[in-house]
Amino acid sequence: MPRVLAVLAHVSATTFSAELSEALAAIDDLEVTIVSYYDASSAETAMAPDTAVDLVALGASSRFDPTAIRRLRWALRTRSYDVVHTHHNFVGSLARLLAPRGTPIVDTEHADHEHHYSLPQVLVNAATLPRATRVVANSERTLESLSRIERLGRDDDRFAVIYNGIDTDRIDRVLAESTNPYAIDGRRIATVGRLSETKNQATLLRAFAAIADDEPGTRLTIVGDGPLREDLESLAGSLGVRDRVEFAGFVDREDVYRILAASDLYAQPSLSEGFCVALVEAMACGLASVVSDLPVLHEVVGDAGVFVPPTDAEAVADRMLGLLADDGRRAEIGRRATERARCEFPIEETARAYAELYADLLES
Repeated sequence: MPRVLAVLAHVSATTFSAELSEALAAIDDLEVTIVSYYDASSAETAMAPDTAVDLVALGASSRFDPTAIRRLRWALRTRSYDVVHTHHNFVGSLARLLAPRGTPIVDTEHADHEHHYSLPQVLVNAATLPRATRVVANSERTLESLSRIERLGRDDDRFAVIYNGIDTDRIDRVLAESTNPYAIDGRRIATVGRLSETKNQATLLRAFAAIADDEPGTRLTIVGDGPLREDLESLAGSLGVRDRVEFAGFVDREDVYRILAASDLYAQPSLSEGFCVALVEAMACGLASVVSDLPVLHEVVGDAGVFVPPTDAEAVADRMLGLLADDGRRAEIGRRATERARCEFPIEETARAYAELYADLLES
């Protein structure tokens, strides 16, 4: 049975690479272990108590924590893993540097490097990326965003795209619940993501304020937390809509799905994305969406959403108002969204694609 070691920075409820590891462990002929660089114990992680994935928690206090680095080297070199799978910039680079020669290494790139990576991050990544046997991007856009130096000396056949996936069974368990504590009398527009410049919730707030008079019974729910929360709450107040904007903060995944199930429209005004799992989860819940006109979101959404320039609050408002006013069109887009999310992006298919990649590398 092949043994896979996934090296992650941390394991939280929104860490897709941890969810992927869980899905891989469900495949009969794979044994999966996660190394979490910053978590000190399983209690600090979002892993289920009955998980089939083993955890090695290094408890690093900083990037260059010497004890954590020694423990990572020990885990990589003494446990005879058949494949090392690296995620996240610094920790992935460190693991590729320390991994034994001859061990196949799969690296997954999760973000648009042009917009998310600084020059030092690109250089750190590029320094060890040649050690990866295969480099996998979570979208065509992520693959295109790799810099020339990250591709230097690498043949095209060493790069691949495997889309992220969602746990539709987990979503369906929530959708089947008889009551929903997040149900409201009016209508709701929802968005999910870290409160940051990249996610661009400020434009969404301005767009919501622009339609507030036309949609007096509609509420905006912003799920997530981050460095801009205070600024965004202040902005909502200055726009006169603070009493109609709910800042839900960080909630567990089941509550995210409950909020989506109790919503009428989803908005994703991001300035850049690597893939956007939250958007696909909203699609799987049957929501029509207004999303940024970005190449990667065209990859994800296809014809199951409405696209808009992400910095044009007036255009965002117009598209949202148009969908809220047309129940039939909104329902049809939601139907297409559900079908696309569930057919194209189930996490079982993502895990199967990675398992096949592991098998190919071990055979060769």
